Amino acid sequence: MTKLAANLVRSCLRITPDDNVTIFFGTHEQALTEDIAEECFKIGADVNLSAYTDKFYESYMRHLSVESLKQPSVFCRAISQASTAVFWLAGLYDPSAFRRIPPEKSAAADEGEAAAHFPLMRDRKVRTLFVGMSMVTPPRARTYGYSLPRWRKMMAAASAVPATKLSADGRRLASLLLTSEHVQITDGGGTDLEFSIRGRRPQIFDGVVDDEDIAAGALDAAIPAGSVAVAPLEDSANGTVAFDVPQAWSGRSIRKLRWEFSDGRITSWSGDKNAEVLQRAWENGAGAKDRIGSLSIGLNPRAELGFLQNPIVRGAVSISSGANEDLGGANGFAFAHQQSLGSANLSLDGKQIVKAGKLLLP
Repeated sequence: MTKLAANLVRSCLRITPDDNVTIFFGTHEQALTEDIAEECFKIGADVNLSAYTDKFYESYMRHLSVESLKQPSVFCRAISQASTAVFWLAGLYDPSAFRRIPPEKSAAADEGEAAAHFPLMRDRKVRTLFVGMSMVTPPRARTYGYSLPRWRKMMAAASAVPATKLSADGRRLASLLLTSEHVQITDGGGTDLEFSIRGRRPQIFDGVVDDEDIAAGALDAAIPAGSVAVAPLEDSANGTVAFDVPQAWSGRSIRKLRWEFSDGRITSWSGDKNAEVLQRAWENGAGAKDRIGSLSIGLNPRAELGFLQNPIVRGAVSISSGANEDLGGANGFAFAHQQSLGSANLSLDGKQIVKAGKLLLP
């Protein structure tokens, strides 16, 4: 894992001797965490390790009240104030724990975490990297019905796609989005959605945070990577999106979810039993949770649908509701959820860019 750690430190977040690095990690990822820390020390950076365990999570979620969970942690704020770069490897080892948490507490914890971290990290231009391989655990595979060997192999392959390839394709796609206004998305499963992206600047997620990204406020990256995202005009969405790709959420798999939009707001929500649990969390969430949040188009040719990282799959079209300030949108902090279409058709000002889930780049 030393080679992986070196790439994460030196290429993705480009750590310097002036950096104060925090690594949030689950104890099942201690070895990779220690390798990342060592690479940072080799450069001359300072490092703080912040451990996270399943029992720790369940303890505070069980004993703290909803109102307490909504309040930003003093410790989290202090970390955000001190850090200049953050690595995230802190997913639960066994996500079935999420099922034991009431949806209203999940929404409250999201609100408190966002308040503790996002404003300070945005204002201080803190670079972040989410390491997706940290989520590949046997209990998570069992919980969501994944083949662990296939998932692990796919994640390794998707993580190895060069950032230069993702960046080049991303720039071509971003240039199309930047010069377009009207977006229409259809498929054979009930989706017919349209909205405007006029004047909105897309962001390329290629797994690297470079100087250009920092200047544009695009401070967050992930490995594996590969997508271009843009915030639609928040009052412009009309129509229906019927997601056709299962999405893991809070220890559950949401296989059916349908949103109807009118003037940018979700006016109807339907789906399976797990979508109903998500809806309870959504109803208890804060902010402009019912507004369209983002459009994302996947670029990664080695990623596969049906796992955690659906939005990066090449040709996947994903829609989110809620928070989009990180993309230059107007929703601010809000409860957010993103889900994907695997066989969508997407047109920009009448020109088809995605056809039946296949990305068409000029």
